[in-house]
Amino acid sequence: MKRLLTGVVALLVVGFAVAAGWWAARATLSSSAPVEVASAEPVWGEAAEATVGRSLGYATTLRQPAVVAASNALAGVVTSVHPGEVNVGDVLYTVGNTPVRAVQSERPMWRDLARRQSGEDVAALQQMLAGLGHFSGEANGTFGRDTQRAVIAWQKAEGRSQTGTVARGELVALPRFPITVSLGEDIALGKVLAGGEDAVLAPTGAREFVLVLTDDQARLVPAEATIEVTFEDKVWPAVIAGSTPDQGGTVSFELVAPDGGEVCGGDCGSLPLDPQVTLRSQVVVVPRVSGVGVPAAAVRSTPDGATFVITESGQSPVTVLGSGQGMVIVEGIEVGTKVQISDGSAAPAAGEPSAEPTEEG
Repeated sequence: MKRLLTGVVALLVVGFAVAAGWWAARATLSSSAPVEVASAEPVWGEAAEATVGRSLGYATTLRQPAVVAASNALAGVVTSVHPGEVNVGDVLYTVGNTPVRAVQSERPMWRDLARRQSGEDVAALQQMLAGLGHFSGEANGTFGRDTQRAVIAWQKAEGRSQTGTVARGELVALPRFPITVSLGEDIALGKVLAGGEDAVLAPTGAREFVLVLTDDQARLVPAEATIEVTFEDKVWPAVIAGSTPDQGGTVSFELVAPDGGEVCGGDCGSLPLDPQVTLRSQVVVVPRVSGVGVPAAAVRSTPDGATFVITESGQSPVTVLGSGQGMVIVEGIEVGTKVQISDGSAAPAAGEPSAEPTEEG
């Protein structure tokens, strides 16, 4: 009986100790003082004039296809060559002691020219002689005495036989001047000609503006991008009309004016007439916008999509005109206005409007 009483007392003591410990812990936790959170000061910025946008610098190739404008009709050794820009009367190449000159005509020079002949080819000869200072009459297309005298004077000035006639092959007809021409492969210094070789190549007048990029570069160019093509002091806007993958890991973008016409528009006549011309270009990935700029973090939006900034006077609605490089161009505040970038809190409170994610490219 004594042992039983001792055990009961021991159990009561242990139970009391456990209960006392639980109460002490509960009281301690319930009475803990709240932890103070230090508040940071708001961060402010200032609106300023700014420009945003993104463009990539590349080169556009102007291709001007050329066709054979004349074949060689002389036999002998090529003693001089003069490709490039030519005008009426200029020497294109020389075979032996005979220079081949350019005249303006839509029809080829197909025969020997002598007295009592008439036609468009005679008129082209007369125009050339007038330009060289040997003929002062009217270019009427009739090979008369005055034209013969002019031919003799021309031949004498060049130190050639004064025949008063012009052999087939001495003149090459080209459609317009000035014009940039190239010479055929056989028209090279020292080459021996037999006649019939492709002699003079001239541009057709067609123009192709092509932007050739590597595959990696092409992936950076949006299909709707505007390309600004520059020549001297002129800048022409262009758009992508189509693209073609090329061999070797490149892509060719065909460029046209926004209205579908030629990129150079009314300025095409100012371009050089070379078969291929390289032009500086800028691919506008993000259009340039200038105006009042604020840091992107300062622009906030409401649940219905309206945008605003917080100024020293409070919330101020703004319209976003463009963004990029961490800056947003807005309308609705003045340059110099202070805008709140952060209110200093670690996280936005429930229901707070969120910052507008306006960063681009």
